Amino acid sequence: MSHFTKLDKANIIDKDAFVKACADLGMAKVAYNVEIKDFYGKIIKVDVAVTVGNYSIGLQKRADGKYDMIADFWGVRGELRGAYKTDEELQDMILKHTTKNTIVSKYSKMGYRASVTEDEGQNVQVELVKY
Repeated sequence: MSHFTKLDKANIIDKDAFVKACADLGMAKVAYNVEIKDFYGKIIKVDVAVTVGNYSIGLQKRADGKYDMIADFWGVRGELRGAYKTDEELQDMILKHTTKNTIVSKYSKMGYRASVTEDEGQNVQVELVKY
């Protein structure tokens, strides 16, 4: 069923890592401080949105500084033409790549070089080496 879902368990701390994660997954059209809508036309204002066809995945900042991920995931999955079987699979993949990009960014600033590998099952491994 098509409607907005707020994924507050996301606890995203780096919106740039989220944008990079979406780009890693083939979703690269980004806008900041915009409104997104679901299938029924309900509108929500978000801090950043990645658009996929007629739908968007947005981040909305909470009082604690972390971001909730909000989207009409059913609509987004439809635009991705069956790349993900369930909303949860899509959400998990975005969160996995966001976490990877957050770690790489944070530790690169601390003088580490990151080596990232992914296998066919979409498992991600990050190896950090101090310069």
